[in-house]
Amino acid sequence: MRVNFQDVKYIPGLDGFRAIAVLLVLVAHFGYDHIVPGGLGVTIFFFISGFLITSLLLSERNRLGTISIRNFYIRRFLRLLPELVGLIVVSGFYRALLGHPLGLGEIVAALTYTTNYFVFWLEGHGQALSLAWPQLWSLSVEEHYYITFPAIFAFLLVSPGRVKTFFASVFAFGVAYRLFLVLGGHIDVSAQHPYTYLASEARFDSIAYGAALAFLCQRSWELSWGRGLAVGAAGGLLLLMTLLVRSDVFRETIRYSIQGVALLLVFTALYRSAAWDWTMSILESSLLRRLGVLSYGAYLWHFEYLFLGDYVLGENTLPVSMGGRLLYLACGLVFSFVAAELSYRTIAQPMQALRHRFSMRAPSPAVAE
Repeated sequence: MRVNFQDVKYIPGLDGFRAIAVLLVLVAHFGYDHIVPGGLGVTIFFFISGFLITSLLLSERNRLGTISIRNFYIRRFLRLLPELVGLIVVSGFYRALLGHPLGLGEIVAALTYTTNYFVFWLEGHGQALSLAWPQLWSLSVEEHYYITFPAIFAFLLVSPGRVKTFFASVFAFGVAYRLFLVLGGHIDVSAQHPYTYLASEARFDSIAYGAALAFLCQRSWELSWGRGLAVGAAGGLLLLMTLLVRSDVFRETIRYSIQGVALLLVFTALYRSAAWDWTMSILESSLLRRLGVLSYGAYLWHFEYLFLGDYVLGENTLPVSMGGRLLYLACGLVFSFVAAELSYRTIAQPMQALRHRFSMRAPSPAVAE
């Protein structure tokens, strides 16, 4: 499918991919992590985020001739923090009523986007199970990336050579750093959440692959039907391979790099070839689009279902029968998306008018999302 990335306001298919990503995470966390790759869902989120935000920044540069970094940070603040604060306030209130008050450290980590390192610290002290919102680690990685990337954006845009050097350096550093940590014996790859899975500096490249695609899409080019089919199929097979290889060393070193390349191939085939146009009708279906819009809220709130389930059924207790587990999963999905809908309507939507003031349609140079 051809999309004009020179002046983009909406990228078709991304909400559908968001829906798929969040469903992978939720289904895995609701008792099916042994067969559903929740970690891949997070990696897809990283890729989409890098692709979308960079596409919008480049579109702003093309339209206005400049990029307002200040407005970019304001928009990110207004998009992410209000719903996060809503989670902290509501969850903190009823957890306290149920005798499970939140710790100050966890609240501070959530508000400062340092949960990924806080999780690692808690695991090192045998206290990880006490964490109410471990899922916030991925938001920390994204925010750390966007604190640094837009700040050097203007420097990159001076020449194509700098852009290529930047991405090559990020990709090389990511895999080299993980290899150093794992092969050097500096981390425990058998841990539930290895450092290479949580740490921002070890996962930046997962976001950068999406950002690199945004640069590639700035040029007007397309793949033939046959080549597009082959590129998309190659990307899908690479993703499948990363799921089938179960070695801890592989999973914590080069897996993320291969998944980044695979997603780059899949998205390239989708947006630069007619061979996969049929998938766009699925991704753009009203259901997947709505689930994609609500994906952030569902990701925030789904651990509340796990907490309430443990409170009612007993800690770390899941139904034994297949029917019971499927019912538990269905209730969890309904809970997560209903909570996300409420959060979106009461918090996110009222903030949209304020965010609009800092969009690229505003009188001053800005960034839209």
